[in-house]
Amino acid sequence: MSISKHDQKLILVLLGLAIFLASYFGISKAYNEKRLDVESQTAALSAQLDTLRSYNAQQSTYQSEIDTIDQSLSTKLALFPSDIRSEDLIMFVTELEAQVGISVSNISLAAPQLITKLTIPEKSDSGYQFVPKLALRTGLTVSCSMSYAQMKKLVTYIYANKVKTDIESISVSYNSASGELSGSVTIARYFICPTDYVYDATDIPFVQKGVDNPFGTITAGPSGQTEETQTN
Repeated sequence: MSISKHDQKLILVLLGLAIFLASYFGISKAYNEKRLDVESQTAALSAQLDTLRSYNAQQSTYQSEIDTIDQSLSTKLALFPSDIRSEDLIMFVTELEAQVGISVSNISLAAPQLITKLTIPEKSDSGYQFVPKLALRTGLTVSCSMSYAQMKKLVTYIYANKVKTDIESISVSYNSASGELSGSVTIARYFICPTDYVYDATDIPFVQKGVDNPFGTITAGPSGQTEETQTN
């Protein structure tokens, strides 16, 4: 069977047209799918953009609230030192004697106990970061004597302390001989310790350490020189 040149040209034209249409529809389908995907992503991003724009419009309000929370947190954290040691508790008892007027006869110290683990936001140059901390409780039991007025002053003084301090228990009895109250007070103190804890020595005021002549055996002679006194 012979095909004329005219028919051959027509077949080639139809074949080329078929290839073109197939390529066109294939590319068009892929393009339409891509376009629909882009339009879907654009719609989703547009919603996110609107949300972000609303956040940006409220930025000053958010910053004001952040500053308020930061100030409140700083105020509360100021009540908790980074450490409370035995010498701190002893000096606190000395403070109670001086400021309240109680007479302490015995002190029993409690070892620090872990209350909880927590993370606290801390501000840095790059923003806020969460720092792990440990909240601990320590304390002491004080055996003492005092007047009724001093007992009330003691309670007021403890709860007004700049370091978070609580009275866990107080037990007193009336001493008819002295007219005073005698008993014990159990006090709890709290601190928040960082993981990079470094020991910092307690500032203890100077106290007189003993005497030069504890037994009274050295006296000043007529010439101003010291001489030993004989005792029987």
